[in-house]
Amino acid sequence: MTHTNPNDRLEQLTAAVLRELPARRAPRTLEARVFAEIERRAAKPWWQSSFMEWPALVRILFVLASIVTGVLAVRGSTWLFGESSSALSGIESNLSPAASSVKTTFHIFHSVADSIPSFWIYSGLALMAVMYLALFGIGAAAYRTLHANR
Repeated sequence: MTHTNPNDRLEQLTAAVLRELPARRAPRTLEARVFAEIERRAAKPWWQSSFMEWPALVRILFVLASIVTGVLAVRGSTWLFGESSSALSGIESNLSPAASSVKTTFHIFHSVADSIPSFWIYSGLALMAVMYLALFGIGAAAYRTLHANR
């Protein structure tokens, strides 16, 4: 004995009726807007498109420039906060006051950060997490109240 679901018959009838309906044409305004958007995107310069759509040579140059910038940033911070090499002694003498003020500021912030008890840091992080969850909940409730009934 086979048990058939009464919804199966309804589903078959609904599918048959929907297949008999003629295909609807998109509104002319939609078609015009789609073609206008395609033309706008085609006319857009390459640097405003995604990185993978850039010319290969430009992508390679960008990656190389990024690597050079990163290396210079690391070397600059090493020179500023660490021991500098003798090759940079001329530059170091000119930038010595600025470097010493940056080092002093760094040491002040470091000593202040070391003096904060870890319990306070963890409590602050927990408070921020609770506040974030509360903000998320308030936003969800406001959305549900204002837009869900529309």
